[in-house]
Amino acid sequence: MGVGHVPQEPIRTEGASAELQRLKHRRTAAKRSVDAPVTNTGIAARRNARGRWAEECVARWYAQHGYTVVARNFRSKRGELDVVLMHGTELVVCEVKARANNAFGFAAEAVTPAKQLKVRRATFDFVEHLRVNDAAMYARIRSTRFDVATMTGVQLEVLLNAF
Repeated sequence: MGVGHVPQEPIRTEGASAELQRLKHRRTAAKRSVDAPVTNTGIAARRNARGRWAEECVARWYAQHGYTVVARNFRSKRGELDVVLMHGTELVVCEVKARANNAFGFAAEAVTPAKQLKVRRATFDFVEHLRVNDAAMYARIRSTRFDVATMTGVQLEVLLNAF
């Protein structure tokens, strides 16, 4: 009993990649009118609204405790800072995490070492932005602190000097 004919040549030519041999299971993009606005609906809209609401609550909490809000949602090429504050000569960067409940873990657990590195790099970009655009604020900074604020349901918890 034989196993059949086995060709001596390769099935695909030299240098051809394996992607060319597979079936593509992609669908075409949905037809959308050029004039129709893209709306954020459903679960994503609720999550974004919860996040914005949590950031507002955190900024209000810090303001009630004597902090000055410097920036919110600062974006750089290396990341985003949710809330940036000043307290005396200390620059405080707060990462805000919001969850409806703890079904998938605590919100603070989402601030992984990779996220912490991203926040630190974005903070460096923010300080450089201050150096160029607001020399007076830049001159006041003597130290930096990183906090994490979690909003689970409607309960706010602020972890000072979290990382």
